[in-house]
Amino acid sequence: MKTTAWWLAIASSLMVGCGGAGSGSTSSTATDETGTVQIALTDAEEDFLTYQVEVLGITLVREDGTEVDVLPATTEVDFVQYQQLSELFMVAAIPAGHYRSVLVNLDYADADIVVQDSAGVSYSATVVDSHSTTIGTLEVSVDLGEGALNIGRNSVAGLTLDLDLAASNEVLSYDPAVVEVEPFLMVVASQDTDREHRVRGQLISSDTDTAEITLAIRPMRHRSGEFGDLVVAVTETTRYDIDGIPYTGSDGLALIAALDAATPIVSYGSLDNTGTFTATEILTGASVDWSGDDVVKGIVTARSGNVLTLNGAVVERSGHDASFASMLEVTLSEETGVTGRYDGDSTIADISVGQSVLVSGSVSTDDITKMDASTGYVRMKLNRLSGSVTTTAPLSLDLLSINSRNSELFDFSGTADSRDNDADPATYELQTATLDVTNLATGDWVAVAGYPTAFGAAIGDFDAVTVNEISFASSRADYVAHWSDATTMPVSISNDTLVLDVTDASERLRLHGIPRELVAGLEVAGVTATVDKGHFAVQISATSTAIYLSYSDFLLALANALEGTEAVSHLSVQGQFDDSTGILDASSIMVRFGESSRQ
Repeated sequence: MKTTAWWLAIASSLMVGCGGAGSGSTSSTATDETGTVQIALTDAEEDFLTYQVEVLGITLVREDGTEVDVLPATTEVDFVQYQQLSELFMVAAIPAGHYRSVLVNLDYADADIVVQDSAGVSYSATVVDSHSTTIGTLEVSVDLGEGALNIGRNSVAGLTLDLDLAASNEVLSYDPAVVEVEPFLMVVASQDTDREHRVRGQLISSDTDTAEITLAIRPMRHRSGEFGDLVVAVTETTRYDIDGIPYTGSDGLALIAALDAATPIVSYGSLDNTGTFTATEILTGASVDWSGDDVVKGIVTARSGNVLTLNGAVVERSGHDASFASMLEVTLSEETGVTGRYDGDSTIADISVGQSVLVSGSVSTDDITKMDASTGYVRMKLNRLSGSVTTTAPLSLDLLSINSRNSELFDFSGTADSRDNDADPATYELQTATLDVTNLATGDWVAVAGYPTAFGAAIGDFDAVTVNEISFASSRADYVAHWSDATTMPVSISNDTLVLDVTDASERLRLHGIPRELVAGLEVAGVTATVDKGHFAVQISATSTAIYLSYSDFLLALANALEGTEAVSHLSVQGQFDDSTGILDASSIMVRFGESSRQ
């Protein structure tokens, strides 16, 4: 029997998590025969500028065969937007029981996928399967195995759906851009408590006595639909951005309490393993992109007067599907509202080259690459850059990237008070204020978070909030190997380590924050997991993916699969790389056997 639960509430990010009872509940409350599930979507970082597909359906399959559809409406998702963020997608009351598998239907027919090469040049890609055939609808089936989703009566559980872009895609060429797609979902019955979560919705009620705000969830770009309700807990440290004006604690909550029902609200915060969502920041009014204006998200690569040039911009026009623009110009004025960095003192002068922004305004009907934000709003986001230390006093870098964009893409003209003092990516100067950077030496690689100094500023290029030294050992490692026609089994197991034969493979090792040139000479000799707990998967052609939370259980399943007739076609690993041994210590592994694209 198939039960469709349109009354379910779902919390979605690129990851889906589960936990016990908590204030992160919905008005679709659990009963004696049901429990509540929160669903979140997330994704790991990869070299895609946009990865927009339609999610047609999400179905949970109970051990007795009962199927529960939990997605009330087809949803357009750009998975790139969730690489450092999880979005609460739905909260739903579903029949109690043990759910052993998940079915996710994806539609690539009108997918908008843009990739960037090592020089930072972007290309709109065509998507194909392993037979070079254009892809339409794909069903992804995941067997949760030991990590089954247990929905107890009157309780809350969570599920995280992580579309692993590295494991799901192989860039065959850039010009023309062609991407071979085989979607891989890592589905885990828990929440990612370390990742920042976002929930978008409309105000139902607020309570200043209990310090709670109740929202009707409206994920992605939905303005209606039964996605459930969520109670958001606030504290005295919660920050509010209301019509571009900042508030804190009870002052902000009092203003929220005065708003009309159905007012759009966006909340950022943490979601713990009990399902409780606690807000660190709440946006509403002109500070959110639901006002009817067009919205653009991108990175400032140049500025001339009051005109910003954005690179890799996602354009969300009111009443239209989202689209991608490799370059876009935004016109500002003194009337443009600016928030996101200073407490009420931000102006357009604070927006400089390298700044990541969300802009609301009006995109030209004749030219999608032009936006007028002269009476609009700009929200500055935290920025991340990496490079090697060139001097320690003052601290300056040979800049590698800003917000994952190659530093060569940026035109720093006008960033200082004179042409001679403009920011130079070869000696990019950091303002470190009270940060302790005495441990750094020339040649060290660092990851920095903060904001570019004001446009035309006389001192420094970047105000650093954090500065962290990075190395091969400390940098997060992503490794992908793809065998299109292996003549022998390219993976074997020896002493609990995966031994690789990459003779016939295309492979790539990425160490986040480390330049590709330094990584190019490194070789992965083997893959293991020194900690038994993690996320591991085996995918066999024409069957579902099996998920394991224990490395030892994964090795047993992999050993059995290696005895079969299908050869390994793909390996994707995340973890830490030891350059002295060539061993990758994994927290996540996916091994695919055979050709498994299914339409």
